[in-house]
Amino acid sequence: MSTLPATPGALRAVDPPRRPWWSMALDAVSNLAVFALLGGLFYFGHHTGWKLPRAAELIGETAAAPDDWCPEHLVPESQCVECHPDLWPRREEFGFCREHGVAECVIHHPQLAQVKGEPQLPKYDTRQAIALVPRPENNSRNTLHQRVVQFASERSIEKAGIDVDVVQERPMTDAIAANGQLTFDPNRVAHLSSRVPGTIVAVYKSLGDNVQAGEMLALVDAGQVGLAKSQFLQTLVQLQLRKTTVERLRALGTSGAVPTKSLIDAEAALQEADIACLAARQALANLGFEIPEDLGAKDAKQIADDLRLLGIPSSLATALPPGNRTANLIPIRAPHSGSIIVADVVSGEVVDTTSKLFTIADPQRLWLLLNVREEDARHVAVGLPVRFRTDDGLQEVTSTVAWISPRVDEHTRTLQVRVELAHRAGTLRDQSFGTGQIILREEPLAVVVPREAVQSTGDAHFVFVRDKNYFTEGSPKLFHVRQVRLGARDNKYVELLAGALPGEVVATKGSSVLLGQLLRSSLGEGCGCHED
Repeated sequence: MSTLPATPGALRAVDPPRRPWWSMALDAVSNLAVFALLGGLFYFGHHTGWKLPRAAELIGETAAAPDDWCPEHLVPESQCVECHPDLWPRREEFGFCREHGVAECVIHHPQLAQVKGEPQLPKYDTRQAIALVPRPENNSRNTLHQRVVQFASERSIEKAGIDVDVVQERPMTDAIAANGQLTFDPNRVAHLSSRVPGTIVAVYKSLGDNVQAGEMLALVDAGQVGLAKSQFLQTLVQLQLRKTTVERLRALGTSGAVPTKSLIDAEAALQEADIACLAARQALANLGFEIPEDLGAKDAKQIADDLRLLGIPSSLATALPPGNRTANLIPIRAPHSGSIIVADVVSGEVVDTTSKLFTIADPQRLWLLLNVREEDARHVAVGLPVRFRTDDGLQEVTSTVAWISPRVDEHTRTLQVRVELAHRAGTLRDQSFGTGQIILREEPLAVVVPREAVQSTGDAHFVFVRDKNYFTEGSPKLFHVRQVRLGARDNKYVELLAGALPGEVVATKGSSVLLGQLLRSSLGEGCGCHED
């Protein structure tokens, strides 16, 4: 057992055991060997250019060394065609095409097209289409088309989310869109009233019925009608009597038994009777009655019978109560074929000339009234085709422009254009709203790209065309910047009147990424968007 130190509260430190000298010498030798090995490696690497591999290379991926990267164009410095023009042959420059409004026009210079084989030019006159209506223009001083957008590899393009599509040909239409309203052709709408005051005796048609021209709708009992028939009957009988007198006197006058003055007086009386008869006949015609031409050959009783139910079919006349078979009856007839859209009449009702009893419209004859913007009005002409679709999208009809208003509405600043529709199905409705398109041009083989392929800088429009050697081994992954002239468009496509040819491949989804990279790389030297 050990003993405690003599001094209370004090502890004596215990010295650690000493290492053998030979162990310490071995550690020193090992350290010297490691330093010597590292020094040899550094010396060898310095004289041979050998470097340690990166972690990415150890797992199978390669990356450009920090000193082989172009931060301006985001590709390896050794591959950057913008920084090293000798890596990629530059195209011949042709300048701005005033005829088509684009720089480096591929229509005039098809050798610029990025296609394998013979380029295919548009199959229609794009200059005529450009001149048809105002088109978005490009600034002739914009120089972005002189640049390209380069990627390090196909994989980097995929990571950027860029899709491509082929410039193709499909039908496109240039049209002026205008809101419109359908209305019945006013020339085929009739508001019917009684020609004279009276009482409704019978009603034969009601709301919604289809009628033919001349068909009877109702009967009115009017005292003025009976009076007009009575006057006509009197004048017609008087005319018959005086005509007989003149004929008798002329027969006697040949023998000299009748004085000449008596014959003259009789002939004058005949003329007066003829005039009175004509006036009475016209009074009945004004009420809508047609007088048979042979009525004057009958006797007075037959004439009275014919006039009593004049203009009323016998089948309807016999169906009337005996007390209503008077000479006062006047029919209300349909002036043309159509459908009854208003019927405000009942039997026994007292009516006058201001009472609207029926309204008849022809549902197969309508007008489309389009409200065209003032700035578009100069492009509209009579005879241009029109397509109209109702707001519910269920019906579409076609016709042509029939009339253009000579004045602009002072409140809406629009011009009214009339389109006459002959709709045999009769399914279009009066006062329906919809959208009309006045067709200015229809091109069956327009050169188009998806709308997302077109990018703009404010003073010019571009598409990004993939280089034709994109898949060639060792060729840079390039997209050419191409100015384009825009034409017709729809919900999916936009027409390129200049700037691209069928068969070329353009960036679609993600093309904004290309524009962003183009503008970013151009900041250092000026983007060329507004050079003076």
